[in-house]
Amino acid sequence: MPKVAYFIPPESPMATISRDFIPAGWDVTMMDASVATEQEQIDLVSDADAMIVFGAKPKESVLRAAKNVRLYQLGSAGYDGVDMQLTGELGMPVATASGTNAEGVAEQFIALTLALYRHLTWVDVSVREGGWIPERARGMETFEILGKTVGIIGAGYIGSTVMRLLSGFNCNILYHDVLAKPELEETYGAKPVSLDELLSESDIITVHVPLLESTHHFISTRELALMKESAILINTSRGPTVDQAALVETLKARKIWGAGIDVFETEPAEADNPLFELDNIVVSGHVAGPTRESFPRRAEFAFANIKRVLEGDEAINIVTAT
Repeated sequence: MPKVAYFIPPESPMATISRDFIPAGWDVTMMDASVATEQEQIDLVSDADAMIVFGAKPKESVLRAAKNVRLYQLGSAGYDGVDMQLTGELGMPVATASGTNAEGVAEQFIALTLALYRHLTWVDVSVREGGWIPERARGMETFEILGKTVGIIGAGYIGSTVMRLLSGFNCNILYHDVLAKPELEETYGAKPVSLDELLSESDIITVHVPLLESTHHFISTRELALMKESAILINTSRGPTVDQAALVETLKARKIWGAGIDVFETEPAEADNPLFELDNIVVSGHVAGPTRESFPRRAEFAFANIKRVLEGDEAINIVTAT
């Protein structure tokens, strides 16, 4: 009987939905790592065949106790919260759930773009307060996505889903990725370009890269300076991929038109974050990925990937230290 240690708050929506996907005969124990003691976590993993981790960061002592774990399966696409050096040392494969949240993140990109272009947060406040239409939303500073050049940094599961959604807006699509994606070029007319060309030519720029050492502050002062004054930047990936201090200064100086930010360098974002003082930014709180529809996809994928490994096959979405 396979034993799986599932680090997740047992009463969370993801946990509730996950129970419907547990294979018959499997012993799956859910544990809230923020409440359980370190020893309880060690006891849980000591004879586990696999781990699923969603919204938790098991300590080194817990990972070292997981001597029989054949797969560390994440319920998320990002793996910046995993000590990849340690899991590599332990010979513990790590797999993400990349692709299961792509639709939600791609739609959040659209939402943030429209919120900026149509001044939705400011109009909402104005109407509620009896002010009707604020001056900024009277038309000359209100824009359409139609016909814009959109630059997509990272053309993986999420970036390619963004391309699909944009196909209905009749956009010009540029992309920058470490790998050429000829299938996306053929399907969506996407053009591969250098990062600098993407930044200088795009009206809308969206970031979809994992947080790695090579992508930390991937967008900083130099990169922001290449952007058009009329351009907007959307970040739904990880906060540190964009240099927040540089972004604040760029937005303050109106060197770009605006930004839509779902992720922050420090999370939860503190109330005195200087981004919140700006009137050319729309924010949300790392909510792009979790959706009602994504939870079943995440759970089904996690158990199927573990089953694949236990049956002697290679896991999907394996990641390594970079």
